[in-house]
Amino acid sequence: MRVKTVKTIIGDVYNVSIETGEWSQGDVDLMTRFGEPSLDLGGTFTTASLVDFSLAAELRKLKNESPFTQGFDVDDNADAEERANAWATEIASRISTAVLALRANTDEFTGEAVVTI
Repeated sequence: MRVKTVKTIIGDVYNVSIETGEWSQGDVDLMTRFGEPSLDLGGTFTTASLVDFSLAAELRKLKNESPFTQGFDVDDNADAEERANAWATEIASRISTAVLALRANTDEFTGEAVVTI
């Protein structure tokens, strides 16, 4: 599985796009069996200067609703670049946590048993 982060500046807006892709067949099979994980793009974030900011909750599916995008306008917040970096770092971490949780799922039911009498 691959996570690609693209950062651009358009005018005074710092834009971040994070895309998941190149999923392994094993991960796809786990999503089919246990459901596709959701990711909250909102919540509280902390910048490198230790300034907290919040964004509204926004649940998105990890595979099928990628890429995840967010813009931070300098006109709204002078530390827009720091906010964009904090958001990118936190969302990448949340993706990693969600993938690890998906991969930790096990199917204790499926299988075959043969008894010889």
